[in-house]
Amino acid sequence: MGILGSYEWIDIQKYDGAVAPNENNFTTIDTLRNPNKEVEEKSYRRLTTAINVNDTYYTVRLYEEVASWEHISRTILLSVLAGLLIWILLLYILNQFVLDKVLAPFYKTVSTLEHISNPSDLNETFPDTSTYEINVLNRALNTMMQHIRSSFEDQKQFIQNASHELLTPLSIIRQKAEKILSNADALDKQTIKAAGQIQDTSVRLSRLSNALLLISRVENRQYSLDEVVEITDIAENVIQELSDFIEMKDLILQKEFDCSINVQGNSELIQSAIYNIVQNAIKYTPSGSSITLKISCEDEQRSFSVLDEGPGIPENLINSVFDRFQKTENHTDGFDNDSPGLGLSIVQSICRLHGFRCSAQNRSDKGAEVSIQF
Repeated sequence: MGILGSYEWIDIQKYDGAVAPNENNFTTIDTLRNPNKEVEEKSYRRLTTAINVNDTYYTVRLYEEVASWEHISRTILLSVLAGLLIWILLLYILNQFVLDKVLAPFYKTVSTLEHISNPSDLNETFPDTSTYEINVLNRALNTMMQHIRSSFEDQKQFIQNASHELLTPLSIIRQKAEKILSNADALDKQTIKAAGQIQDTSVRLSRLSNALLLISRVENRQYSLDEVVEITDIAENVIQELSDFIEMKDLILQKEFDCSINVQGNSELIQSAIYNIVQNAIKYTPSGSSITLKISCEDEQRSFSVLDEGPGIPENLINSVFDRFQKTENHTDGFDNDSPGLGLSIVQSICRLHGFRCSAQNRSDKGAEVSIQF
């Protein structure tokens, strides 16, 4: 049954004594010759046994090609590996589907938190979901946001009320001090000095109150940003406003306006930001030195910069120069000595409102450079 060259076949012949009855003989042979004298150069596994049929013994030889076993084993192995790979792939797809469905509310919550960048975003609420754990998290976040929002509103209201309420008594104090000083001939030097100090202090407190009120309004987004503002025009206006201080310190003002920059925003606030930067440079630049105002559009980066020749920014303040109430004692000639240290903080608040960037760094030779990138 079967022929030479098949994977397996059976050869039955009359008993030739190859094996004893009821015994089995397993052997491996490498060469077979068929009746046509053709030689088959393959390895075969052969089982030889003797059987009795109707009292007659026959020799039965079962042949099976060794390569077929290897082929079968390889096929089984590849099938198992393929099945395992498919199973892993299915598990991965199922796992991703389940995780995406289960964790989608969580990722939405994280995304919402990441996009909270200003006080107006505190009104964001986190909705209920079908996942219990995410529901617990969202409820806790809603409670926390409510507390933060309430605290922020209280703080905002306090700053606004305090600033408004302080302005009236400060105005009265200034008027009283001015009235006293108007009759200086009838006063002694000590009284005149005390009245002058009262007047200076009331002016400083008024400026501080106005600055805090401005920052509060900016951070609460109480200004419209729908004007088209030309930066060169704003810079020229600021120069005109500060011309007296520039002449008083005998400063050399250089203008390098290389391009025209138009931005959308609030002209009053942008002028206030540029005013504070230029005023700050005047304050820290020694008499007879120069200040450079630059408007540039290099490499698609539009910017306004002020370069001074002052003492520069102390290393311990270089990373916090835009923080509130940060100021150095290196201003010259007594100019604006009573500044509350909110100028650059106002600049930063205005830039954040408009989506601009502000930066400050020391120059390589001397002085500092403060810039607004539009």
